[in-house]
Amino acid sequence: MLLNAQNMMSWLRLARLGVHIGEGFALGAASGALFFPHKPYQQPVIKFWQQRFCHVLGLKITVHGEADKRPALWVSNHVSWLDIPVIGAHFSVHFLSKSEVASWPVVRHLAKAAGTLYIKRGSGDAQSVSSQMAQHLQAGRSVLFFPEGTTTDGKALKRFYHKLFHAACLAGTDIQPVVLCYKDQQGNLNRIAPFIGDDELGEHLFKVLKEKHIQVEVLVLPRVSVYGKDQRAVSEEIQAMMHDALLSLHRGSNN
Repeated sequence: MLLNAQNMMSWLRLARLGVHIGEGFALGAASGALFFPHKPYQQPVIKFWQQRFCHVLGLKITVHGEADKRPALWVSNHVSWLDIPVIGAHFSVHFLSKSEVASWPVVRHLAKAAGTLYIKRGSGDAQSVSSQMAQHLQAGRSVLFFPEGTTTDGKALKRFYHKLFHAACLAGTDIQPVVLCYKDQQGNLNRIAPFIGDDELGEHLFKVLKEKHIQVEVLVLPRVSVYGKDQRAVSEEIQAMMHDALLSLHRGSNN
């Protein structure tokens, strides 16, 4: 009986999610985000849609600290595809995506409406990607990337790739680090939220929808200046900060 109730809840949530995606297209068209993205006045609409998206998924989010509203290069640890709506629901940031996503059905339109920035990647082109990111920063857009380069189980940070930190050095903007973790009802790390290994998106989505709630904690750290530093030094400084902050979230001692 309990299993049937969980399945019913999952299918109801899936139906609500489908309706919400349709609403996203309507909001994107009404705000002009589908046709003329990256306008400042569209950010409240995008955040509203992301907040509703998280609500449909059963994510209960607590944000600790406040972020400076000035443009910055944002960095976060990376646990799941859920990281994007969690962060986007609370902060006006643009996420990076590989240019191939722009050709994907359905996803490309929602990503465009959400202000996704497409970066052309290739072999050994970190300098080119950094330059593209710097251009967006100089245009007044906060840009977020995941320096681990892949998702993890949320227990610890992987080694940071330092080269893309060069974007902040080129643009002369600060770096805004945040850390997040997903917890279950007992306060332990949630085992469902991480999207790693051979996970399939559809299968993982249904597992998330089966959960009654997933607790998410987001900790905003102090901004870091790049003045007088190179990208390697900045990367090492921020990784150390985020390592300590992640441990504090795990312990529940983040205040």
